[in-house]
Amino acid sequence: MSVSKRFRRYLRPHLGRFAWACAAMLVVSAFNGFVVLLLKPIIDRIFIARDLAMLWLMVAVVPLLVLLKSAASYVQNYLMSWIGQRVVQQIREDLFLRLSSLPLEYFSGTRPAEVLSRVTGDLTLVQAALNTLPVYAIRDTLTVVFLTIALFHLDARFAALALLGAPVSLAILYVLSRKMRVSSRQAQIAVDRLHHRFRESVQGVLVVKAFNYEPTAAERFREENDSFFRPTMRYLRATALLSPLLEVGAGLVVAATLYFGGREVIAGRTTPGAFFAFLGGLVAAYAPIKNLARTNADAQRAWASAERLFGILDEKAAPADAGRPFPGLKSGIRLEGVGFRYPGAKSWALRGLDLEIPKGARVALVGPNGCGKSTLSRLLLRLHDPAEGRVLLDGVDAREYSAASIRARAGLVTPDAVLFNDTVFANVALGRSVATLSEVERACRLVGAAGFIEGLPEGYRTLLGDWGFTLSAGQRQLLALARVLIVDPELVVLDEATANLDGPAEKAVLAALETVLAGRTVVTVSHELRAVAGADRIAVMSGGAVVELGAHDRLMAAGGLYRRLFDLEDAARPAAEAE
Repeated sequence: MSVSKRFRRYLRPHLGRFAWACAAMLVVSAFNGFVVLLLKPIIDRIFIARDLAMLWLMVAVVPLLVLLKSAASYVQNYLMSWIGQRVVQQIREDLFLRLSSLPLEYFSGTRPAEVLSRVTGDLTLVQAALNTLPVYAIRDTLTVVFLTIALFHLDARFAALALLGAPVSLAILYVLSRKMRVSSRQAQIAVDRLHHRFRESVQGVLVVKAFNYEPTAAERFREENDSFFRPTMRYLRATALLSPLLEVGAGLVVAATLYFGGREVIAGRTTPGAFFAFLGGLVAAYAPIKNLARTNADAQRAWASAERLFGILDEKAAPADAGRPFPGLKSGIRLEGVGFRYPGAKSWALRGLDLEIPKGARVALVGPNGCGKSTLSRLLLRLHDPAEGRVLLDGVDAREYSAASIRARAGLVTPDAVLFNDTVFANVALGRSVATLSEVERACRLVGAAGFIEGLPEGYRTLLGDWGFTLSAGQRQLLALARVLIVDPELVVLDEATANLDGPAEKAVLAALETVLAGRTVVTVSHELRAVAGADRIAVMSGGAVVELGAHDRLMAAGGLYRRLFDLEDAARPAAEAE
């Protein structure tokens, strides 16, 4: 769908208000044209013929006309601002809903800074344009039309002469508009990269300072900043050319009008009032024409922003979650020949993977970095669907069940505990539509979080701030664990769940989880083999597949990859403990 069609669709619910706004703009524009016609009788009958009756008439009529124009101007501005705000509000909501509906793979291949740049910077440009550009575009176009009619009424010959430069002006405007839209689009792409650099530097400030990376980071930012400067200057150069070119054309038209009009007045073929009214109308037409040129420049930038925003809305949403409700796990999970590759990746994250997870079992996924452990854990919750093979729940393909009903019976804890700018209570109760304070307190007590929560200014009602950064990494992780417990899941996936906890805290949490999660199906992803040595089954992964499977003792006796990884971890432990 084209950008213009999109905007018409958003405008359709507000056509009534838009019609009233256009009527008000018509009144304002008609006034501007009518004022030019008043100049002739004012000059000829008041200042030359000294007609006192005409003077009193004009003194009475002009304030009334100005009052009517002012009221119409207020109506047009208010209604168009209201429509602009409503349209942007709907676009913003559609963007949020579309981003929420996109598959997880979309975000793995798109930099978050780019998405944020679009839904903040681009949307701000579109909002500013919708609030003002329609008023200028419609009102000033109507003003030019009424002034042109008035000029032809005053003297058709001079009006035709003034219109001779219009085709040249339109051609110049067309060429510059194309340049402005292209350069604006390039500048906005460069802004995405700038936002990415800012985000990297702010979020990675600890690493930047620890490795004295500031000079290199500054140099890279400078390069990105220069890449933004160049297209921006091309846009501004094209914008700056508009006014001088229009002024040159307007100056030539005024000079020609002065010459031929002056000859007509001297020869007595036209009155001074008629000539000055025409000249006043010509000068009055210059301001709206200049405004239209400036409006066009802003419109090109807003148009490029709208294209980028609608590009997000055109992204293919995840398939409708239309499967039947998942009744709960009875026997277990089986993965058959599972393969998965992230969008744009050349290699497979998983390929030919087979694994069985009995209900109630504690299964650990271990292996070298990049072997596919976390990807596999996401497939279990239908955060991804396999490109090859099947994930079977009690022998039924998981894709036959709705993803929401599967996740409602599962819980996930990742190494990066995501908390929201809300209270402790709201963050822990996130997965429950209704939860009591006692339930939240119990979950927090089980994972050992109750102590630090009670020390917060307002306890469970304390606001945590953006991302929960008022807490330590370990405290955030404890709240993430409590969040899982409160939903009472059948399947729990712990993806490096204790990575941010120190030794004593990790042991305390693991001991608590051992009791709380008894009888549930637990899949643990860990790089620390000693932490999962007590699992019922340990799946050793390499190259996106399970290469060894069994209990700790059996795998150690086999002397394969697990044994080598365990020995390496054992050898590194004394040095780590010495530190």
